[in-house]
Amino acid sequence: MNNTKDNILNQVLLLRKATVTQLSEKLAISEISVRHHLIKLEAEGLVSSSEERHGVGRPRFIYSLTEKGYQVAPTDYFRLTDQALISMKNFLGPETFLELLIQFGSDLAEAYTRSISSQNPEQILEEVASSLTRDGFVFSWTTSGERFVLTTHHCPVHHLGQKHPEVCTINHALLESLIQHPLNHDTCILHGDAACTYTYEVLDGK
Repeated sequence: MNNTKDNILNQVLLLRKATVTQLSEKLAISEISVRHHLIKLEAEGLVSSSEERHGVGRPRFIYSLTEKGYQVAPTDYFRLTDQALISMKNFLGPETFLELLIQFGSDLAEAYTRSISSQNPEQILEEVASSLTRDGFVFSWTTSGERFVLTTHHCPVHHLGQKHPEVCTINHALLESLIQHPLNHDTCILHGDAACTYTYEVLDGK
């Protein structure tokens, strides 16, 4: 993302609701340029627009951040999260810190498990894949006989994982809680692999 788009996102974040004219004045760029970038940001799902009437004449468009926009808007969240993890690790100690991350992953799974109704391993994975994909995970699975391979094709904690590799346990615990089965973590993006893969075997349908 270029600097102008970053600046527009930042201003929409600060103003909460912004017009083209406001953004043009704040950033000292033309309204045509602002509209051009807003069209792209809206197409990317980072901002949304709504019409607002203000007296006589045509309504004006008001722009605000979407949930996705809040996640990518320029912030210092990474530094804050990094420091929070350092503080927790120092305060809790390595073992308890790891237990906390595992619990975090298990807690994340609760929102998904309520929608899983099947007892069949393949149907469970279909439901898991549907739920995770809907929430932005790039997730797939394959099977060969009784062996199942689960793959996450991107790492949602990649930047944090560079300094805190323990955060991998969040995704591991999330998947184990979803499928209710222990998993082997065979490959890892943080280790230079193309994807994170997890495997397990189902014996006698369990």
